Amino acid sequence: MKIIQKIFNVIAMIARNIFIFYLLLSWVIIPLVVPLTVNIVGKKVLKHPVRLSSAQFNPFLWRLTLKNFQITDNGKNKLVGFDRLSVNVSFLSLLKKIYRVESVKLDGLLVHATLKEDGKIDLLGLIPPATEATKVSSPEKTDVTKESPADVKTEKPLSLPNVVIDEIRLTKGKVEVDDKSITPNFKTALSDIDVAIKGISTDAEAQTDFTFKAKLDDKGSLELQAQMKPLKTPLEIDLNFNLDQYALTALKPYVGKYTGRDLADGQFNFKASYRISDEKLTASHKILIQKFEFGKKVESKDALNLPFGLAIALLEDPQGRINISLPAKGDMSDPEFKYTHLIWQVFRNFFVKLVTKPFSVLGSILGADSGTEELGYVRFSPGKTELSPEEKEKILQLVKGLKERPKLILEVNGSFDPEIDWKAIKTDIFEKDYTALSVESVKQDEWVLQTLYQRRFGIRDLWKLTKSFKDKKGNYDNEKMNQEIKRRLIEDAPPDKVAMDFLAQSRAKVVYDEILKDGFDAGRLKLGNLREVQGSMGYVPLEFTLTVFEQGN
Repeated sequence: MKIIQKIFNVIAMIARNIFIFYLLLSWVIIPLVVPLTVNIVGKKVLKHPVRLSSAQFNPFLWRLTLKNFQITDNGKNKLVGFDRLSVNVSFLSLLKKIYRVESVKLDGLLVHATLKEDGKIDLLGLIPPATEATKVSSPEKTDVTKESPADVKTEKPLSLPNVVIDEIRLTKGKVEVDDKSITPNFKTALSDIDVAIKGISTDAEAQTDFTFKAKLDDKGSLELQAQMKPLKTPLEIDLNFNLDQYALTALKPYVGKYTGRDLADGQFNFKASYRISDEKLTASHKILIQKFEFGKKVESKDALNLPFGLAIALLEDPQGRINISLPAKGDMSDPEFKYTHLIWQVFRNFFVKLVTKPFSVLGSILGADSGTEELGYVRFSPGKTELSPEEKEKILQLVKGLKERPKLILEVNGSFDPEIDWKAIKTDIFEKDYTALSVESVKQDEWVLQTLYQRRFGIRDLWKLTKSFKDKKGNYDNEKMNQEIKRRLIEDAPPDKVAMDFLAQSRAKVVYDEILKDGFDAGRLKLGNLREVQGSMGYVPLEFTLTVFEQGN
């Protein structure tokens, strides 16, 4: 019995000493050593002043708490920091071989980043420089042919430990960005950041819920919600993002730099949703801009030579709203798939079409084929000034769309094709002259054609022409001679510029009157310059031009 009692006393003494050391570690060593170590080692590694006020560990709840951590620059301006970080670990779960973190809470996170004049971000200076990797020498010769398939070991898939994080929560966070690479300097901030992540696990079937809320410059609100299975193969995710009521005037420096215009007003709303399932990406982007208004011109060497005013006027409805919907789809199993490339391509294609093919965009808004510029012109038959019923309907649709875009002015540009229009005119003149002369005379077609030719080119040219169709026996090939006379009467006369201009003006006037008849405002309609164009498919196009209404027009 005495031996058992001694063993029991030794065990009790060891347990007591372990418990006392555990308490000393929790209440003395950690609070004293951890802040000191962080301050010294942090400054040495990051090359910036680092400060941690206190570290506490609750031995009964297994809770580690860090308070007042910050990294500052040499001027004592805070770059990164937080007020309080607490981590709760479940001790009982360790007995079940489950590494369970019940909660991670971070309060008062602050991140301040500056984009310097040279385009570098100051926070990158916190990243320690990479050390040169140790070179591993390999044998001079490796004969892979000596290894048989049986000798090659296949690696087993790595099994992850059972890790569970019930909740990660960030409250009262703030991210500040100061862009000094642009003049005037631009500042923006995300404040009141609230992030909640629940259900993190190494179980591939476990669903993780993510929510993010913040204020943007106190002029808009951000919200992001996502449900995902991050470790499942293939990845599954359902994500929704909202930016509401953001005042675009905060972006004045960038608008001025790239458009050469000040920004007087504007409110921006953006919604996006992404769904990934079975390696298929389905995305939608919806943009709503309200009360957008450019201000006066500003000097900028980086301003892009693009018709921004026309783009805004084209997209705005009578209530001053711009609604844009941009869907996107992609196959993530495709080796060439790149998400950023896909999204950039969607936005790029839209805005390129907006500035280069405005009538195509207008047609899309009206529900027409988005790949056509049909509303940008009407077609005339060669030499004619009459509008077909189809072209009149097109003008009606165009007027309907322009009525809902009050800042746009339509310009009608009379046009002619010097080849097919002139040929059609000469054909029409020939047929009228031929018919009139045939009615006056009872003689044969040969005489009528030769008489018309003589009137146009003279008797000598007629003798020379007829002689070329006489054979050695003195016979004439009348059929071929008549065809040549007809061809020369129609084609050989050079285009009459006065006649062509008159045709173009007549066409423009017909279209102008048709547009007014459909109820379009005469103050927004102009007759433009006459144009020489090239017809195709048996028609001659008369093109429209869109410009933007400005005060004083």
